[in-house]
Amino acid sequence: MTVATTRIGVFGDWTDPAMQLMEDALSDQNAELVVIDDPLADAAAIDRLIVLSQAWALAHFAALVRSGLDVTILLRRHGASVDLPAWRQGLDWLAAGIETAAPTQWRFAALTPEAAEVLSSIIRQAVDALPALPEIAGERPVLPLDRRQEVATFSQATPDGRRESRRVHPEFFNWVRLRRLARLRAADADDADLADLVSYANGVPGAAPVLPRARPSQLCILSVVPNGVGLGHVTRMMSVGRALQEECGARVIFWSFSRAAEIIHAAGFEVILRQTALHLSAHPPDWRHWETLEFADALRHFRPNVITYDGGTFDVFMIDALRQAGCGRAGVAWIRRGMLQPESDAQLLESEEYCDVVLEPGDIAIERDQGPTRLRQAQFKGFSRYHYAAPVTLKPFLATYPRRVAKRRLDLGRGRHCLVSLGGAFGDWEELQRLIELHAARRRITLIWAKSPLAPAPAKTAKGTKIRQLYPLGSYLPAFDGVISAAGYNSYHELMLGYDGPVLMTPTNNDRLDDQVARATHAAEKGWCDLYLVGSPENQEHVVARFMDRVRSGEKITHRPPEHFGCSEMAREIRAVAARYV
Repeated sequence: MTVATTRIGVFGDWTDPAMQLMEDALSDQNAELVVIDDPLADAAAIDRLIVLSQAWALAHFAALVRSGLDVTILLRRHGASVDLPAWRQGLDWLAAGIETAAPTQWRFAALTPEAAEVLSSIIRQAVDALPALPEIAGERPVLPLDRRQEVATFSQATPDGRRESRRVHPEFFNWVRLRRLARLRAADADDADLADLVSYANGVPGAAPVLPRARPSQLCILSVVPNGVGLGHVTRMMSVGRALQEECGARVIFWSFSRAAEIIHAAGFEVILRQTALHLSAHPPDWRHWETLEFADALRHFRPNVITYDGGTFDVFMIDALRQAGCGRAGVAWIRRGMLQPESDAQLLESEEYCDVVLEPGDIAIERDQGPTRLRQAQFKGFSRYHYAAPVTLKPFLATYPRRVAKRRLDLGRGRHCLVSLGGAFGDWEELQRLIELHAARRRITLIWAKSPLAPAPAKTAKGTKIRQLYPLGSYLPAFDGVISAAGYNSYHELMLGYDGPVLMTPTNNDRLDDQVARATHAAEKGWCDLYLVGSPENQEHVVARFMDRVRSGEKITHRPPEHFGCSEMAREIRAVAARYV
């Protein structure tokens, strides 16, 4: 038997913590919060209505009466900056208006029993305290709140048992999430409303458990993919998503701005394709407003346990959406690659403040990392934890074909074959291409140019060169006697941890990318690869010649690092975050 959903409208300021906390206040599993803009126009869409303050009730009193709805008005005590006579007069006006209009289906409520008693004595009518929220179990830091201060400072335990001073902007957080991250304390004695909000949010031990609209027992992850330069973001998120699917049967949904959405879909994931402001030629503030609303709708519909993001700084639309009513029961995991350029702006670290956990995919060249993720600290860490994992690639989930099978699938035939994979976004490869083609031809090596899904193939190639679109490369590596590659995170670790043939690294040196030169130099110094520096004034023809000799001879490199991958580590950390928001 299907039970009808009760649609409970909430009407008030969308940044009001009381509106946010209504998500945890639902005691009916079949109830659904609906944020309304106009009580008269939206009356048909809801079954009953909660007005979140007397100010909003007074401002829309006539429309509320005409709506004919069952209305609960949440009366609020005064804030720190409120004119007390005006606040008292507002209560008197509302009480008088209700006596005159006599809507019998209306009632008054307050956040706490103390507030209900005070407010009832003022308006001389019954005021019921909202049912208490259950206290959140578990150790959490104490967060002092003062609405006259933008920043709150608190102390948080570190994994090694020390305590660390942290700073946070409380306004960035939905209070449904905030009460799971900290035990709240009102730090302004003049703000009675804040004291009520804090008391209500902290909950009461032994209170009846909250039964919000039934969330599927299946873990749900909403993965936001930016429109990055290459395929690294996509690859890491698919790897972690696959680990979550295999280990706990998670539902993984991609909110993708990437042009590689087709690859994600082909891998069997659900994909919601989005467009950036640039793609749409839209005014960025307008785009961000609508993207916030769309993302908030997705949060309410899918009810994810965790939002994961792999990229640079967070876009404001994600943070604003999480603050919307009905969107607070989700954690945030930031998959943040290291090895940034040394001159990269450390401001990007400040997105840590929004996160439950910051997950760094390991880099076997980490000792060469001189970027801000290694040498700088965020000013605002919020409640985030940091976890450094082993390298993350798709290799653990790929079927690796034997050499003969891989060659047949690529239609390569006999002879020596060298894969050329120089990435999809940047690079002036003309001189390198000339040298590659020259020395490959001299040694009767066939070049296979890997076409990036995000970029066209080279305009001109030597006679006999073959072009293949390969993603991911890992399954087909046994077909090749050598590989020439850029040093992006994904390609680098696929080759250094999963391939035994000669490799020529040709790092891209661009401010928008990670420090590929440092990464490739590290591998060359270890003897894992040859190194060609694009743009170097030195003649590097001997580097290409030596590499092609190795390809021709069928040389094997046996001293590269052993395979070790961190996708399962990251999946465990994400599941730990999800447990907080059950």
